[in-house]
Amino acid sequence: MKLTSVAVPLLAGVVSASPAVEPRQSCPKVHVFGARETTVPQGYGTSQGLVDQVVRAYPGATKEAIVYPACGGQSNCGGASYDSSQTQGTAAVVRQVTAFNQKCPNTAIVVVGYSQGGQIFDNALCGGAGQTLSGAALKAVKAAIFMGDPRNTNGLPYNVGTCRNKGFNARPNGFKCSPADPSIIQSYCDSTDPYCCNGNDANSHQQYVNKYGSQAMTFIKKLVDAALAASP
Repeated sequence: MKLTSVAVPLLAGVVSASPAVEPRQSCPKVHVFGARETTVPQGYGTSQGLVDQVVRAYPGATKEAIVYPACGGQSNCGGASYDSSQTQGTAAVVRQVTAFNQKCPNTAIVVVGYSQGGQIFDNALCGGAGQTLSGAALKAVKAAIFMGDPRNTNGLPYNVGTCRNKGFNARPNGFKCSPADPSIIQSYCDSTDPYCCNGNDANSHQQYVNKYGSQAMTFIKKLVDAALAASP
């Protein structure tokens, strides 16, 4: 919501000695970041279904898409390699989440990433690929959902779904998420998925919001409601 100030005319001959004060920004209680999958145009991609569910659950909540190439070498997304794209995406997550937290330090942040979008949130929260969130910005993230994350590997404490193998850009065996608290994360992957697991049904990769959206919302609401109840 854009705020406007009301101009008050000065009395003749009187000069203000202090600069104008900018109106205080109105911050939402909840803000959702979404990150799209590879080759999808700028926006939320398949993450939008869950992003919008979170926004509807919290009146006044706002949303923001991570701006990054979301590419894997294809010409329709600019030709950036997958490695370059996910590196740029991870940096964008750190930059955008940190900037928002600096403007609205009391807002609870939720992140929802799909496929490569899940990977860049995974990188920013759990490390192992360049920049990570830190300090107040990291603490502000109350819930994180990865869907079809290529960094998936078997045995992580936040895994949900039927996959017992690993994605094409998997974490090493024995990996532990840091600096984020793993209890804020759920990562959805099924055995049929060829990107986050070793399946052969590409269509299953697009079904996580339809299949697990309600479960993810229950998880998000539990964490966000607790955070809001504990806030000043």
